[in-house]
Amino acid sequence: MLTLTNHHRPSVTGICLAFTKALHQAGCNVLICDLTLHREAQAWIDTLKQDQNDNSESSPRIAFTKTDVSDWPQLEKAFDTYEKEFGGVPYVVCPGAGIYEPSAPNFWNDKDDSSYKILRINLDHPLKMSRIAIRRWVQTGVRGNIVLVSSTGAQKSSILTPLYGAAKQGVSNFARAMAPLYDMEGIRVTAVAPGPTMSPLMYDHPEAIRFVDPDKDKLCSTDEIARGMMAVAFDVPNKNKYPPGTVLEVTHPDRWREVFLLNDPGPGPHAWTSRKNEAIVDVVKALEEDKKSAGKKR
Repeated sequence: MLTLTNHHRPSVTGICLAFTKALHQAGCNVLICDLTLHREAQAWIDTLKQDQNDNSESSPRIAFTKTDVSDWPQLEKAFDTYEKEFGGVPYVVCPGAGIYEPSAPNFWNDKDDSSYKILRINLDHPLKMSRIAIRRWVQTGVRGNIVLVSSTGAQKSSILTPLYGAAKQGVSNFARAMAPLYDMEGIRVTAVAPGPTMSPLMYDHPEAIRFVDPDKDKLCSTDEIARGMMAVAFDVPNKNKYPPGTVLEVTHPDRWREVFLLNDPGPGPHAWTSRKNEAIVDVVKALEEDKKSAGKKR
């Protein structure tokens, strides 16, 4: 059983949709928590419903509940919805919501209101969702499983995406910090760190896809990332290969590696996009606007 949150935009697609499919195939019920269903997710769910109508045997179900992951009471409500829909508490929680800096209000365009939306979604939400899950598991005696979504961006720094990088660094370090929780309460916390991935987070947004040179850059498939998520979640096929607190870099179908806190060699060759530095013009433009607005109140 599982509860799954995904991208804050109309989504449930990409990495978390691939993970949802893998879990469903493994026999898990899934509650998707999102603003709305992306067309790809809706098409898949419609196919499942048709298959269930044609097959009288019981099979795992997919449910959806509208959720704004930046609103903490709605995160709490998601667990109540899971209990009503499936009974009990979920065994796996994946707070996978994410937005990318070029295609959202960001550090340089000053379009946020009272706080940075990217940090609310990419950092605050997975930490708060994890806290709620831990409390509910401890209250019910369930040995639960949290799978977080970090990024190879946590191992790099870029003036173009400073908030995204800071959020993903926080997610990675949070996963490592929670490693002792397994010995204390049997609760497992891990993370995957994908490289650039061919998902709607990239191809639905021209602000992001312009970083990519299709002739030079190798983008991961979402199925590759989902396999890594299944591996850290259930530590298969080799027991104890991915202990609690693991941050697993997935930038290639078979060349996975653990990202270490100290003395880490850094991300692999597929963790980069060729054209990202061309977007420095956005930073220059923002700084020029700052100069023009000297003496003016914001």
